[in-house]
Amino acid sequence: MMRLDDLVFVTSNDGKLREAEAVLGRSLDHFGLDLPEVQTLDLEEVVRDKARAAWKQLKRPVLVEDTSLGLAGLGGFPGPLIRWLLASVGPEGICRISGCFDDRRATARCLICATDGSVDVFGEGVVEGTIAPSPRGAGGFGWDSAFIPADGGGRSYGEMSEEEKNLISHRYRAFVALRNALAIL
Repeated sequence: MMRLDDLVFVTSNDGKLREAEAVLGRSLDHFGLDLPEVQTLDLEEVVRDKARAAWKQLKRPVLVEDTSLGLAGLGGFPGPLIRWLLASVGPEGICRISGCFDDRRATARCLICATDGSVDVFGEGVVEGTIAPSPRGAGGFGWDSAFIPADGGGRSYGEMSEEEKNLISHRYRAFVALRNALAIL
């Protein structure tokens, strides 16, 4: 039986670790590994592959997560490939690209996979929103300043305190879903 206490969170992103610990209300055992990341639009394939690679390296139960930002104007692209778009054009470029379309809606997803090498357990969080005309706010990390969640009072994640973001974010929802899934195993 897998328990949250037995899992090592494999991430080299301090922002993700900080958010996960805040959401769960506890510190997590974690380890930074440079994992290969399969390049696909299938978020489940990305996290499943990362989880298996992490488990093979550490030989203990692991937890990995990945995020996706799908732009409605681009038919859901870049999705899990958002990391590369962000590295190329930054939040400002994401805002400019979205402005090329009449539809600025976006979907933020986080998918978490916990595995003990034989059983995979998932938690998913989805937040609908829009892309701002230009980046707003200095908080958060990644594309937080570009994304305005539908239930965020018109503010981007970057304009919210960590506490506010952690109450509504896609990562929050994914960790809650994972915690619930582990509880019923």
